[in-house]
Amino acid sequence: MNYLRTELPAALLYALGAAALILSQHAMVFLAFHALGMPLALDDAFWLFPIRQLAMLPDMSPFVAIGAFAFCLGISGALALLSLRRAERLGRGGGLALGAMIPTLQIFAVLLLALLWPRREATETRRADDPAPPYRLAMGIFAGTTLIVVAVAVSAVTTGAYGWGLFVATPFLVGLITGFLVNRGRVRSVNETAGAVAAAGVLGTFALLMLALEGLMCIVLIVPLAGGLAMIGGVIGRAAAKRLIDPRQPFYSVVLLPVIFLLDAAMPPELPIATRAAITIDAPPEAVWASLTADRPVRDKPGLVGLAGLAYPVAAHIAGEGVGAHRHGKFSTGTADERVTVWQPGRALAFRVVRQPPAMEEMSPYRKLQTPHLVGYFDTGETRFDLQPLPGGRTRLSVRAGHVLRIDPALYWGPIARWAIGKNVGRVLRDIRHDAEGRQRAGLAAHSRHGKSYAQLAD
Repeated sequence: MNYLRTELPAALLYALGAAALILSQHAMVFLAFHALGMPLALDDAFWLFPIRQLAMLPDMSPFVAIGAFAFCLGISGALALLSLRRAERLGRGGGLALGAMIPTLQIFAVLLLALLWPRREATETRRADDPAPPYRLAMGIFAGTTLIVVAVAVSAVTTGAYGWGLFVATPFLVGLITGFLVNRGRVRSVNETAGAVAAAGVLGTFALLMLALEGLMCIVLIVPLAGGLAMIGGVIGRAAAKRLIDPRQPFYSVVLLPVIFLLDAAMPPELPIATRAAITIDAPPEAVWASLTADRPVRDKPGLVGLAGLAYPVAAHIAGEGVGAHRHGKFSTGTADERVTVWQPGRALAFRVVRQPPAMEEMSPYRKLQTPHLVGYFDTGETRFDLQPLPGGRTRLSVRAGHVLRIDPALYWGPIARWAIGKNVGRVLRDIRHDAEGRQRAGLAAHSRHGKSYAQLAD
């Protein structure tokens, strides 16, 4: 009975404190809508996912977004710390405590932690035999998760820097910090350390998605590089935990991150990508030109490029003729505004992109993401098509396209960009070939029918 009297107040205090923290997010969204003079629907989505209501606003100021994300991150940190204390008292529930970091999931994690009962025997055994209780493992994962969210918010949203700091230094430091903390007090195995680093990465990914700081496809694209660097950092952090006495030393390196972010923003990369491709078409230049300038959709499927969420051409429309004519290139992510720079019917067509749509379409529950990399970090310059007549009424259609990539490390992102460009260019060439050859066959069939009609009249 005495045990019951001490546990019920502790569970009640935790539930009330956690509920107050969770509801503070609803209050923040309500006040933000009131300040912006916008109507707020107090529906189920609001109570389960309040920050989503704010992120769904079409013209939300980036300062409002950053402030809201910072507030939610602070609340998530406070909830995680409160839940970790609860988990320590219970002798279990470390995973639920980490779940308290993630919007929406935190509601259910807190509810379960409040209802769980302490395992007295397990707690006593742990305190007697394990100098590094399970909550320390959770603390290491929590630190890695927080570093991911803070780094993306500072580098991408605040400085607009997508480079070495975000894609190389950050995942390495996430692994280093997580690996160091989970091995303090008791050195764990390499597999346990790798599992903790992976857990930090997964929770960080969920947090980025829920806070509208990133979309799923961008995260998927960076996983091979970031995952490998994080695991290397985790191994080094584990080794450091066995040798270092001062627990603050690994954290000194985190101070370098803002400096690297500023350097990335001050000296953005510019990797020019020149693409050349050609295809032989069983149709004369006139038919190929008609297909090249026709107002029609691209019928070939986008393949892996579309599956990855990268932009791919959907259709094209040319308003007018000659140099200076407007060409509207419709992509999966929007419409590109283009100007014709070369117009030589049956011989050459070139156009320059004046305004282009986002480079990719993110998978996210939000209408608008705070992801600057979607616009301005991958630009298309001039694209030129040349038509060369070949014997037998055929045509060689060649294309030259210029692009600029402004994301580091170029050694990683460059091949991905070249692959996507090559797939898109090849798809367009194949579509022109199919259309031009179809036009040629239709023309020959019509000519054959007319020839038969004339022959019958002559008879």
